[in-house]
Amino acid sequence: MRNTLLLSSLLFASLTLAQPGPGPGGRGPGMGPGQGMGHGPGPGGMGHGGPGMMMGGPMGIPPPVAAKLGLSAEVTKQVRDASLDANEALITLEADVKRAQLELERLLSDGKVPDEAKVFQKLEAISKAELAVRKNRLGVMLKVRKLLGAEAWEKLQAEMPMPGRMGPPPPPATPER
Repeated sequence: MRNTLLLSSLLFASLTLAQPGPGPGGRGPGMGPGQGMGHGPGPGGMGHGGPGMMMGGPMGIPPPVAAKLGLSAEVTKQVRDASLDANEALITLEADVKRAQLELERLLSDGKVPDEAKVFQKLEAISKAELAVRKNRLGVMLKVRKLLGAEAWEKLQAEMPMPGRMGPPPPPATPER
């Protein structure tokens, strides 16, 4: 009984910690500024809230921002396409995470004392699935950074609001004299 309780507690803690936090629009884990591209926070969706969200939703970089940065229509299209492609792949990846979590939940709740090796095997499957999601998000962020170049990327970071915050970021603090 004590082992079952311990395993259940560990499972709950691992699943809770592994879950993405709400990002823009209440979806996915927030990864920070410049990491969103179209799904939730983070890179590429960029983050589970990454490319689409950071870049202004599923369409990529908002046209006014792209114009302000001097981005060509071709680069803007490439960013949008990269974001959409990554978000399409994300659908399957997130389903894999949920399936792996469900398998572990079933194993722990079947009324018997679960086999420790099987529990840890299921936990490994969850970790691998979550890693695939993170790679997807970071991959699209890196692709966008490469498409934009260092200077435009930095300017984009200054133009885009940080996840969970409305409006543009505050101006940098000036050093006190």
